[in-house]
Amino acid sequence: MINSKDDLKKWLNYEKNKYNIKFYNPIIPHIREKYVLYKYNYILRHLEYYSNTKKKIRSIIWKIKLTIYQRKISIFIPINTCDMGLHFVHLGYRLINGNSKIGKDFIMHANTYVVAGGTNDDAPVIGDNVVMGVNSVILGNAIVGNNSAIWASAVVNKDFSDGNMTLGGIPAKKISNNSRNDWNKKLK
Repeated sequence: MINSKDDLKKWLNYEKNKYNIKFYNPIIPHIREKYVLYKYNYILRHLEYYSNTKKKIRSIIWKIKLTIYQRKISIFIPINTCDMGLHFVHLGYRLINGNSKIGKDFIMHANTYVVAGGTNDDAPVIGDNVVMGVNSVILGNAIVGNNSAIWASAVVNKDFSDGNMTLGGIPAKKISNNSRNDWNKKLK
């Protein structure tokens, strides 16, 4: 959680590096996709800071900013659900349940959902260093372990808490022992 100005600065710099942004000014209108997506992180993290430090007026102002921006780019993530390193790949709809807990360095491609699984309040728990492919869904009380990769259009509805694997299919099953780290090596 972001509980100080130093935390806020650290989180924003970390996420700015994830988007490979050297300079960011929130006043300047940006047309490049990575700046549009990073702006969401910028607003979300400020709201988390002001909410967590009980600064009510500023919290309300940043909540209004976030609500307007959410509707503009169709990303809906409640505060304090995602750890440092949240990264979006391409514009597209995203939704995370407010009861979810998501670890560090989480990557979401377009049209991805982390949601409750029906009429109860069960929500997914996602470890560190997880990537979700396009149109994938994690639902219910599913647990996804560290360093996992979820294929496009997969539906994860059960526990894969061991991590270090690739998941795919409907319903999702273990496809391979290649983790997200193995995917990253192939891209270099």
